[in-house]
Amino acid sequence: MSIAIRKNPNGENFRGFLAHYFRSRYEISSGIADALAEDVLRLVRILDPNSFEEGQILRYVVSVTEPPGKLLRECKFVPVKLTLYAPEDREYRERNGLKELKLRVIQRITSEAVTQGGSLSQEDIASLLFLDRRTVVDYIKELETRNVQIITRAKLPLLPSQRVDKLQMIRMFLQGFDEIEIASSVGCLEVSVKRYIENFLRISLLYRQGIAVSTIIKVTGIDSESVEECLNIYNSVVADEKLVSFAHKIFSFYEGPGLLEVLKIKEQI
Repeated sequence: MSIAIRKNPNGENFRGFLAHYFRSRYEISSGIADALAEDVLRLVRILDPNSFEEGQILRYVVSVTEPPGKLLRECKFVPVKLTLYAPEDREYRERNGLKELKLRVIQRITSEAVTQGGSLSQEDIASLLFLDRRTVVDYIKELETRNVQIITRAKLPLLPSQRVDKLQMIRMFLQGFDEIEIASSVGCLEVSVKRYIENFLRISLLYRQGIAVSTIIKVTGIDSESVEECLNIYNSVVADEKLVSFAHKIFSFYEGPGLLEVLKIKEQI
């Protein structure tokens, strides 16, 4: 699906367009239409993880594995997708003002970067939002006074070691909990939950098609430890009598004829 198709003439996001279509076409409730629209977008992200949504950009930033103080030319950089504009931002600005919108975007893009293995510096944020560095520092301090944790490159050493219960995350997802409920339960960011679920689905779908683990690692670009972890969780849930029916129902939504061709895997087997 091309980027152009994912925009409607009024500039609303594709999720809203899909939800409106489902409501009008099938005369279903707004809640069901919104859920179907989100499922379709998740399917697009799984089948084409390199796709971008409206308002997103690609930026190379320093990896979270690189310690602060290390020369940039010696650091490893990783690509991250950052959402500089989300469809709800316009209404948020009208309600709260431009400054509050800037604070909202800072919180969003720093979270997205860390979730994808990167770390934004204060200079990164300043250039992305057309602010001076001093203003960025002040904005981050203000967010922290509200007990909002902002993770920048300078703050990486202060991050607490945390083991997220990913099996619980997937169990809740299979049982129909949304990302906000899951994030609250396991104690991590919503964007982290969404990204892990999509990686889990992509890996599991390939595994169910009989693709070798080595090929899954190659075509997804996900490290071997994470792939093995996802597969252990997959095997755990399909062996659970209480979860297996939920799991197969979820996977049947994504599976269909020609899945390997869509995923561009067949030629690599």
